[in-house]
Amino acid sequence: MDISLEKNKADGRLVWLDFGKAIGILMVLIVHAECRLGFVTYYGGMFYMPVFFVAAGYTYRCRKEESYGIFLKKKAKRLLVPYFGTSAFLWLFFWVKDSVLGGKLTDFKLPSVFGILYSRNQMYTVYAGGNPVLMDLLNAPLWFLTAMFLTYAYYESVNRTGRKNLMLAAGLLASVLWHWSTPLLLPWSLDAVPYFACFLAVGEELRERDGICFLMEKWYRNLPVLVLFVCLSLLNGSVNLSLGCYGYSMLLYLAAGSLGSVLVLSAGAALERVYEPAVRALGRIGQETLAILCFHMFLFMFIRTAAGLLGIGAGAAQAALVIGSAVLLTAAGRIRHGRKSVRKEK
Repeated sequence: MDISLEKNKADGRLVWLDFGKAIGILMVLIVHAECRLGFVTYYGGMFYMPVFFVAAGYTYRCRKEESYGIFLKKKAKRLLVPYFGTSAFLWLFFWVKDSVLGGKLTDFKLPSVFGILYSRNQMYTVYAGGNPVLMDLLNAPLWFLTAMFLTYAYYESVNRTGRKNLMLAAGLLASVLWHWSTPLLLPWSLDAVPYFACFLAVGEELRERDGICFLMEKWYRNLPVLVLFVCLSLLNGSVNLSLGCYGYSMLLYLAAGSLGSVLVLSAGAALERVYEPAVRALGRIGQETLAILCFHMFLFMFIRTAAGLLGIGAGAAQAALVIGSAVLLTAAGRIRHGRKSVRKEK
């Protein structure tokens, strides 16, 4: 295997995989900042969530010598602790801001608490009356953490059955049937978890078949992947996974999202060969996707306020939202990791 596709000796990370996650989180910031960048936001919107599932599948290992309970405990610490910790912080902030300072101490924002527990931005796939926003504390992006936790839990259980492909196919069918039979979105993305698990399977298959290496050996092998990705994306139309909107077809989007994710990872590996420092710099953002996902909407609020006070134009303000939140939250994450390392050494 080419040295650029191996783990970095210093920190044990795959730089090009971090690059792929960085592109994904930057697309999240661009979309949430309401930037309109034509084909960039359209095609970026096709892979910016799937790439995290594919990347997770690439690094996933089923260790049957480890109990299922220990596996869940590790994933809960990684995903659920940040989810409930961030949610509690945001609830407390807005309770003080809206209720305490407004003289309504007993207004505990119970609908917002329900949204935190339900972990879906809305209860139905359609925008209609009686379909209020549930995650209204600038915490809407956090739905991904509970969805990822349950996807890991489901995928691990499927792998332990010894009938992985059959179980994945049955789960995918169940997700498709649910989507077509009712607009109801289940809590913690339960209706979509078997569907998301298919993206994890793509990532795992990509690793087992050395897919990135295969694409890197001859650059033109990426061309049919690119053409197919563009065609399927145009055919399928825009998506919004948080609201259960998959475009024309869930299966088409499964293919388009997977192909787009593979292309981004392949691009990272190719760029690493050309100019590693640039890929490594972006990869640092990819290492802090959890912090960026949790707090970027909260930080947006302050950046928008500052931009308004300074009279900054809309375009410059949007750029400040994306760049400012990425830089500040990446820096904060690296400082936190640095402190952890110091404590461990002590």
